[in-house]
This record gives sequence, structure tokens and C-alpha cells, in this order.
Amino acid sequence: MSVVLSRRRLDSGLAAWLRELAAAVDADNLTAEISSGDSRTARLLSAAPPGMTDHASLALADIVSDPARPLRLLRSDRVCRDLTISPDDASINLVVARMTVPGGPWPGHFGLEAVAFRATPARTPDWFPPLAKAHPLCFGVPLAASRGFAEGGGAVLFPEQLSVVSRPTGQAFGVVFLPKLAALFTAHVLPVIDAARAGFDPGDRTELEEMRAVAFAAHEWGHNVGAPIEQTTVTRRRRFAAVLSELHADLAALKMLWSGRHHPVALPAAWLLVADRVVREAWLPRPYAQVDAIAARHLLRMLATAGALSFGSAGLRIDLGSVAQAVQSEVGQVAEVLAACRSGDLQPAVEYLDSSGWHIKNTDCWLDLGANLGAALMRHLPVQTRRQWAA
Repeated sequence: MSVVLSRRRLDSGLAAWLRELAAAVDADNLTAEISSGDSRTARLLSAAPPGMTDHASLALADIVSDPARPLRLLRSDRVCRDLTISPDDASINLVVARMTVPGGPWPGHFGLEAVAFRATPARTPDWFPPLAKAHPLCFGVPLAASRGFAEGGGAVLFPEQLSVVSRPTGQAFGVVFLPKLAALFTAHVLPVIDAARAGFDPGDRTELEEMRAVAFAAHEWGHNVGAPIEQTTVTRRRRFAAVLSELHADLAALKMLWSGRHHPVALPAAWLLVADRVVREAWLPRPYAQVDAIAARHLLRMLATAGALSFGSAGLRIDLGSVAQAVQSEVGQVAEVLAACRSGDLQPAVEYLDSSGWHIKNTDCWLDLGANLGAALMRHLPVQTRRQWAA
């Protein structure tokens, strides 16, 4: 079990209970055939301290809805449907559910996870174009977490990550952990990228988190202006629509940021969005199967073809000055494909990926990056990623 340190001190008794709960979740994941009602997690949740009882009871209701069911078959419908985040920067929010963690230690694996955090509302910058409707989104600071969140890429928490019987029609919550996103960037991206044109100091943790907030807000803006497609990461062929939705969010965000390039943080945010995608997420553990990795590799090749990516002695260079036309053309195509998929027919997404050079087998996507680009990227593979692959 790993605990993510808080920026603010917790009550000692509550901190001890959260550590014990995270340890119980980790232990239960090692004995997933145990009955849900007999799990250590269930016992800890039933004895939640004051302030944790509402969220603990919600998680416990899912776990004991069928106490004889093996924990590995748990469904987290109550949490997915009824969880309410308190974004007051003081309350402790707790999520315990069976879910998959993007980029986690077990990619594509549904396991029991726990994360406790404080949250604040994520406000769209006032210089962004207005939206008719936006999904609820908070920025969170993690306090304690089970292994999947603490060691993996658990930087976001959305309903589509949870294992459920039926999905709600709307997005009930969304949490982005900026400290974790900044830490992932520092560990995986910064060592292999030329940051001379970043437009900000990515070595300054506060500045990095502030810029990451703008970049993520731009990505979410891109989702909100696109066709509403379920963002599931593992459900059969819907993965293809999820890939297109992620790609549209990035492209729409880049187009919007480029249009607002006279704002001092617009182009630095675009640079950061691209850097994190093409360096970190293109090399997630299963780049042929994970939605974020597939979208990242598609964006990587598109930007390289447009001349926005090159390699120098200081690492990967990003120059977005030449990509406005390419992004404008591509985002239009992707928007049309997503609109065609809204009726439930996912064949347009499959055809788009196939015509773009992807090789599709079942729900996996493979992309040949070419000898020159592929070799250059392998030379600049992040050290942390090399270590993960070696392990």
C-alpha cells in the first residue's frame, strides 16, 4: 500500500483509518475470490469515523448488496450513480469502488481501489469560448490511495472507470488530480523533452500545476463541444468511439488554444497538452489497447507529419506554429465520425482508424510509426518507461 502525502495535515485518527482502509483494499485485491461481505474493506467501511460515513456507506452498499458474491465480481453502481463530491477544499471525499485505473499497475484490469482527497471546483478560464453545457469537474489533492492510484497513472477519476451493471445517462462527477499529473510529467516527460519553447518553467511545480489546469480544462472543453460519446475504456467496440472522442477533445482544444494564442497562457497550455500526450501516454503499458495511448499515438504521428515534432540534442522539440491547418482539417473529420456514431453504429470509427493506417484486430489497434519516427522515439523513450518494460 502506498499513501500520497497531503499538503495539509489530517487528524491523526482519520489519517490512520485511511491508511488502514487502503491497506485493506490492497490485501483484498490479492484474495479476490473472497466473498464481498467477508472482505477487510467491508469491515473497515462499516466502522468509518465521523465525516467519512456518507461516502463509506455508499461504497459499502455496493459491496454488501450481494455479500456472497466474490469480490472480483463487484459492481459499483451506487458509487457511480450517487457519489457527490464536496469541492470546498476542506471536506474529505472518499471513493471505494471496483474500477480500472488508466496507466495503472494492471492496465485493463478491474480491481478494488480507494482514494481519499480534497477537492475544489475546476473553473473554465473566462477567455475560453463559452459552452452551452459542461460536465461537472473538480481538481483534487489526493490524501491517501490504494496501490492502483498511488503507483500507477491514477490522475483522474470519472464514472466510466467504474465497473457497473448499467451506466448513468449523464456524468455525475469528474476529478482531476493535478499534483499527480504534475508528478507524472516531471518523471516521464521533462527528462526527454526540449522545454526551451514551453513558454513557462515546467521545473516550477506551482507553475506546472497551474498550466496543467489550463491544459486539462481545454481538453474538457474539447469534449464538451463534441458529440456526447460514452467514454468507456474497455467495453468491446465502444473503445473505438472512446478513442475518437479523446482525439477530438485534444484537437478541438488545440484549435481553440491556437485561436486564442494572444492570451499569454494559450500556447504554453497547448505545448503542455501535446508534450504530455505524445511523450507519456503514447507509451502507456499497452499502447495497442488503452484508449489514451491509441489517441496519443494517432496525435503523435499527425503532428510529426505536420512538422510540429523534431528531435535535437536537448530532446523532443515541439513547434505548434505550423499545425493550425492540419488540426483544423483533422478535427472536422473526427467530429463528423463521432456524429455518425451517436446512433450506436461504431463502424464509422472503425473505418476512420483503418483508413488512417491503424491495423485493427478485435478491439486492439496497432500503428506502424515508420522506421524513422519509430527509431527516434525509441531513442527518446522515458527512462521510467524503460524500467517498467524491463520489469
